[in-house]
Amino acid sequence: MVLSLQRKTTCALLLGLASLLSTGTARTQTPAQPEAASTTAPPKNQSQDATKHRPRVALVLEGGGALGFAHIGVLQYLEQHHIPVDLVVGTSMGGLVGGLYATGRSPDEIRDLIQNIDWNRAIGGRTPFPDLSYRRKQDRVEYPNRLEFGLRHGLSLPEGLNSGHQVGLILDAATLSDYNLKSFDDLPIPFRCVATNMNTGRAHVFDNGSLPRALRATMSIPALFVPVVIDGVTYTDGAAVDNLPVDVAKANGADIIIASYLDTNGGPQTTPGSFIATTGNFVSIAIAANEMRSLQAADILISSQLQGFTSTMFTKFNDIIPKGAEAADAKAKLLDRFSVSDDEWAAYVAQRNSRRKTETPDPQYVTVAGVSTPAAIEIERSLRGILNKPVDTKFLDQEMTRYVGYGTLNAAGYTMVDRDGTPGLAVNTYPRYNGPPFLDLGINIDGSDTEDVLFGMSGRIIFQNLGGFRSEWRTDLFFGYSYGVRSEYYRPFTPHSQFFYAPRAYATSTRFDFYNNGSKTSQYQVNQSGVGFDAGYTWRRNAELRFGQDEYWYSVTKRVDFDNLSIPPQQQSVSSLRFNSYNTDNSVLPFRGVNTSVRVERHEPSKGNDPFTLAEARVAGYIPLGAKSSVFLTANGGTAFGAPPDVTDLQGFSLGGPFRLGSYGRNELLGTQYWLFQGGYERKIFQLPPLLGEGVYAVGFFEGGKVYNNLNAADELESEAWDGSFVLVTRTALGPIYIGGAAGDNDHRKWWFGLGHVF
Repeated sequence: MVLSLQRKTTCALLLGLASLLSTGTARTQTPAQPEAASTTAPPKNQSQDATKHRPRVALVLEGGGALGFAHIGVLQYLEQHHIPVDLVVGTSMGGLVGGLYATGRSPDEIRDLIQNIDWNRAIGGRTPFPDLSYRRKQDRVEYPNRLEFGLRHGLSLPEGLNSGHQVGLILDAATLSDYNLKSFDDLPIPFRCVATNMNTGRAHVFDNGSLPRALRATMSIPALFVPVVIDGVTYTDGAAVDNLPVDVAKANGADIIIASYLDTNGGPQTTPGSFIATTGNFVSIAIAANEMRSLQAADILISSQLQGFTSTMFTKFNDIIPKGAEAADAKAKLLDRFSVSDDEWAAYVAQRNSRRKTETPDPQYVTVAGVSTPAAIEIERSLRGILNKPVDTKFLDQEMTRYVGYGTLNAAGYTMVDRDGTPGLAVNTYPRYNGPPFLDLGINIDGSDTEDVLFGMSGRIIFQNLGGFRSEWRTDLFFGYSYGVRSEYYRPFTPHSQFFYAPRAYATSTRFDFYNNGSKTSQYQVNQSGVGFDAGYTWRRNAELRFGQDEYWYSVTKRVDFDNLSIPPQQQSVSSLRFNSYNTDNSVLPFRGVNTSVRVERHEPSKGNDPFTLAEARVAGYIPLGAKSSVFLTANGGTAFGAPPDVTDLQGFSLGGPFRLGSYGRNELLGTQYWLFQGGYERKIFQLPPLLGEGVYAVGFFEGGKVYNNLNAADELESEAWDGSFVLVTRTALGPIYIGGAAGDNDHRKWWFGLGHVF
């Protein structure tokens, strides 16, 4: 039997990708654990009285991603037919299912746990938007993609497409009661799992230490998940070296080996394909070679027929699980030879249950490993409320995710520990290997005018904890239709203060298209350069209030000057107040929550020009109608408090362009005061594979607005506009891609496309 590319080799394909794409050994440090030997003495979990009348039975579970759900069906058959298991051995998903069974869970309990996992979130790997810190939310909004690189060791790719954080939390919660294990023989059923030692290229068998860490290691598919480092050794998924570890069962004293095999009945790729497909097929053949020996060595082979399923179909568990039960039933004549009587089964189950740990003691203290002292103090403070209370894993999962949301960690997890007989909670954090500093890249395509498509790129360099805990230096570089640099140093007054100060400097030049009575007639470049200083308060995850003072130089360069605007260069002193909050569930197309922004600026120009004040506010609310749809309403408004257009010039308020009166050109309506209301409906059409993006969405909305003292209209001082828009938005790893159109009053019609910001 030979693996095909289609069957179970997300891991195989990504093993190949890892070798092609890696720029070095990616690591995430974990607290040191004792290293297990690759072969160990036979476990002695069962008493001799319980096993003297029957052979010692080992169950070996193959790796295979979502296909491994079939193992649950095999377990169901064994339980229903009273076939005791004395040892469980697994790799990858086989290791996960086997590990959960070894802790004493029934197949139905394992199925319930699997069913309650949000697999798109677990496999997608991104920290949910609500759990990011405020500044990381700013990054996600301004760079809404996954183009992030590390700069600590030179420009480097992420250590994996998925940090493994969400999977780690699932394992931490599931195994919380199974702490202080001297050996995996102490579990209700002795257990072994296999990972690849990347330092030696050989199989490593985990038989002691941290159970959740061992399970994370065996499931750590290269390129997909960040590798696990334990005691200085890097571990990845065991599929490459021992995907069906029958040999491990033999080495641990099994008399009879039942192997659960995931068969998609395919062969290797025989026609030319992409280099990725060819590499994946090559690795799958290598995996097949190590499986062939195991298939021949098993005493009973249960082959789940999984044609039509792939290793990425995690939401199809209800269809995959029965395939395992059917495969076991097909081997009933062989399996039932090892069935025991009702009395013997009851004794076996009683002994197994007596070893199961179902209660977790109330933690009396918290320890933190892997971060600096100020960060550890902050984590300990946030967890004071859990002391002397039953452990709330949902609360801990959220808190761990919020720690990761600060941006410097790959993952954070928790486990119970015992210190001199006193139980406590240990928080383990796993810093990112390739940064800080980090580099976020942005790609922007503006097709609001399909005859003049604009292109731009930007990069944000972030130095975190520079000069103090939670201090950071953030610099933006951008070029294309806009170019320039902005740099700010953000520093809290004390390591744990939410008050901050932030000096900054900038030099920018932005293209500005000028319209005259509905036609684009002129093109200018608005130049600003200056320095500023802010002080304010940051609510950790949601909002920020700033008071600032800027001194900057402002000028307008004429590129195409049909309208002959006369705007002399000037120096301006600007005092400002800004408030911004993010309380939605997504940075691109939220389905629930409210976002708010307010700015007030007092401009004092030089050379005798009149001063003016600008104030602008926006509120956007989203109400879900179900899992896949939502309605939204936005209200926007701004005023210059009576200042004439020749005073505010191009610094006034503009409407037009996609998602801002889309039937008009960008900046087609420009004045000293405006309002804009939008209301619409958004629906998710289908889900993208988690590693490629989030999904495709249809959005329809109506909008109406009005601009007062419109600079772009020669014969009217007010311009009112209404239109309706329909757009398809695809949230991809490169950012949101959209295509749509709008039709409005006065025969305004446009279609447009782009890559970048939505709303």
